[in-house]
Amino acid sequence: MADLVAAARGLADELLAPAAQDTDQAAVVPRSHLEALAEAGLCGLAGPGGYGGRAAPPSVTRPVYEALAGACGVTFFVWVQHHAPVRLLARSQNAELRDRWLAGLCQGSVLGGVAFAYLRRPGPPAVVARTVPGGWTVRGVAPWVTSWGLARLFAVAAVVSPDEPTGGDAGQAMFFLLDADAAGASVRPSPPLAMSAMGASATVRLVFDDLFVPADEVMSTIDLGHWRGRDRAATSQPHPAPFGLATTATRLLVDQARVASGADRPAVEEAARSLVAELDRCRSWAYALSDSDRSGEGHLGELVDARARSLDLAMRSAQALVAATGGRAMGLGHPAQRLVREAAFWSIQAQSAALRTATLGIASGPR
Repeated sequence: MADLVAAARGLADELLAPAAQDTDQAAVVPRSHLEALAEAGLCGLAGPGGYGGRAAPPSVTRPVYEALAGACGVTFFVWVQHHAPVRLLARSQNAELRDRWLAGLCQGSVLGGVAFAYLRRPGPPAVVARTVPGGWTVRGVAPWVTSWGLARLFAVAAVVSPDEPTGGDAGQAMFFLLDADAAGASVRPSPPLAMSAMGASATVRLVFDDLFVPADEVMSTIDLGHWRGRDRAATSQPHPAPFGLATTATRLLVDQARVASGADRPAVEEAARSLVAELDRCRSWAYALSDSDRSGEGHLGELVDARARSLDLAMRSAQALVAATGGRAMGLGHPAQRLVREAAFWSIQAQSAALRTATLGIASGPR
């Protein structure tokens, strides 16, 4: 599977990074970027072999993620959302649905997206499903749906209404596939949301107004508490994206040290050496922790701490690049300001209460 890592690094260096400043300010990620990722086999990274996927292990997915996230955060973000419906569909017991869509998703001829982050939130459910003859009706608002207009197939979740006899009182979530090409008036997207980072991700607010979901479009119905437990474990894992961003920021900082002059040069050189060394240590520690038998439910606190420290490192690396560069770093054509904004985004993406607490603890701790 070394070919996947080589392909990702090649695309990162030759296509994504050179265009990253323009992509950051674009209305939407260029389709040519996504097509290049598909042609390289990277859309099937998480897919099962029987459908053309590569079922890549962490030793492969991590360097792929780091390379792409470090090159262009918004292209990476759109692309990485694609793998959630691939994984969900691969686990589904709906064989007809798998056979209809999974090969196309793995090949990248069909791009996937997701709408289920709101399941993490306490309080009344954002999106609710009720049974009707032949399937379900879905009503509510998904506040954050990336790739609308880019992706075709979205994995959407709805909480089963408590008045349903299907187990709603115990807390059930129903996951289904939404074909955006066939979505009618019962699915209403907002205009793209204005965001300080990832603005080209085509992120919208999606309103479901009694959307009818046929039973054969349902991937699974799962206990909501069970899903939240699995999601808590997944979102506690240190993510490769901040390491990819920190790698880019420290590389540019090393370059800046080479051209620095006068009294500034020793400080820039020392910051570069220190952050590069910290990056190596933090990455090795975080991935070893993820791979160890301490990665179970009882040790999520350690994993959350590792994730929070990677986020802190990404932000400090980008901030150091801004400080070393000076006023030029604030121009939209310079990567430093973009990396700071992307680092801020990764701090809140898939953020849990535990991660928020850990991040704030690091920010308020002694230096």
